[in-house]
Amino acid sequence: MIAQPEVLLLADNALGGEFEVRLGAGRVLCRTDPYDALAELSHGRFRAVVLTAPRPDLAALCRACRRLQAAAALLAVCDPVAEPELRPLVGRSLDDYFIYPPTQSDWQVLRRSAGIEEQPTTPGAGVSAALSPGEVAQLVAAARTTAALEVHLAAALSDAAGLRLVWVDEPSVPIGVQPVLRLPASAVAKPGGPARLLIPQFPGRQIGPAAEGLARDVQRCLPALAESARRTESLHQLAITDHLTGAYNRRYFYFVTDQILLRTRQRRPHVTLLLFDIDNFKRYNDTYGHAAGDEILRQTTQLMKRVTREHDVVARIGGDEFAVLFWDAEPRRPDSRPPETAFALADRFRRIVHNHAFPSLGPDAQGVLTISGGLATFPTDGRTCRELLRRADRALKEAKLSGKDSIHLVGRPPGQQP
Repeated sequence: MIAQPEVLLLADNALGGEFEVRLGAGRVLCRTDPYDALAELSHGRFRAVVLTAPRPDLAALCRACRRLQAAAALLAVCDPVAEPELRPLVGRSLDDYFIYPPTQSDWQVLRRSAGIEEQPTTPGAGVSAALSPGEVAQLVAAARTTAALEVHLAAALSDAAGLRLVWVDEPSVPIGVQPVLRLPASAVAKPGGPARLLIPQFPGRQIGPAAEGLARDVQRCLPALAESARRTESLHQLAITDHLTGAYNRRYFYFVTDQILLRTRQRRPHVTLLLFDIDNFKRYNDTYGHAAGDEILRQTTQLMKRVTREHDVVARIGGDEFAVLFWDAEPRRPDSRPPETAFALADRFRRIVHNHAFPSLGPDAQGVLTISGGLATFPTDGRTCRELLRRADRALKEAKLSGKDSIHLVGRPPGQQP
C-alpha cells in the first residue's frame, strides 16, 4: 500500500485518470484547483509536481510550487499552442515539459522523475501488458470530439505497437498496407467524408501479435466510443452557441477570447475586438414584431460571418449586441497593419448591412437598417476580454453620439478614424 502519492498533478479529472493508468493506482494525487494544489504542496512531500498548460499566471504558479517543493521535479504537460509559453521557463522554475498526449518515452521520463520503477514485461508478451483494452477505453473517454478520439487512439496504439501509427483517409492508403484500425465514414470528424484508417507511418513496418489483439478489441468497442464522442461534441456545441442566431454565446466568447490572449501573448499577435449593435432595434421589434426582429438578428449574424475570416470569433453578447474578435491565427507578418485591417472589415460589414434588403422589413427595407460599433485593440486598450469590451463599449457610445451608422476606434476622434 502506498501511504503518500509520489506525484501531485494539477489537471482535470480525466487527465488524472490517465496518469493513474500510466503511473499506477495510488501514486498520483490530482487536484483541479491551483489553490488546493498549493495547499497539498505546503504540508505533503512529492517527488514530482506536474502542471498543465496553458493556464493564467503559469510562471507565478511554477515559482510558488518550486518554493514549496524545492526537491521535487517540476514538470508540465501542455497543448502544442502553449509550448512557446513554457519554453522560457525550462531551466529556471520548470525542469521539463511534454506535449499532450505524451509519448511512451515521455511516460518513462515521468515515471523516472517520480521515482517509480518500470514494470517488467514477460518475454513474448509485447507491450500490450502495460495497456489493456479497458485502459484504452479510459484514455479515449476524455476525447470530446471525433477528431480528439483519433488523437487518443493513435497515441495509445502507437505505444502498444512500439511504432508510430498515423491516420489517413481510406483512398490514400498505400497498396499492400494493412490498417491497424478502421474508423468508418459514419464516425469521422467530417460527416460524409471517407473512412479513416490507422496505419504504420513507414510502409513495411508491422505490429506484433499482442498489439494486433489489442487493436481488435479496440475495433469492437470503437462504434460506442465514436458515438459517445459525437454526443459529447453535440452537447458541447449546444453549450457554446446562441440558439437564435447560431453565433457563439456570451460565456464562450469570454472564455475563448481570454484563451486566445493567453496562448498567443508570446507571439505578440494582432487582436482587435469589435462591439456593435443594431441602431434603433427596439423600433423594428415594436413595428414589425418579434419574429421579424429575430430574423434580423439571424441575418445580421450571417452577414458578419461572410465578412470575417474562418478563425475570427463571432458572438451574440445579448439582445441586439454582438462582439467579434479579429485575430491573427498565423504569426505576425511585417506588412500587416492592425487595427486598420480590423477596422476595414468592420466598416465593410457596416456598409453591407446598410445596403442589405431585409425581407422581414418589407419591399422598401434596403438602406433602412444600420449598425454602430466600437473597436478596441490588444494590448493597448486591455489585456483581458472584459477590459477590451469596456473600452470597445466606450467607442460604441461615441459612434452613437456622432450620429450612428459608424464604426469608431477607441481613443481616436471621428475625423481620425483609419
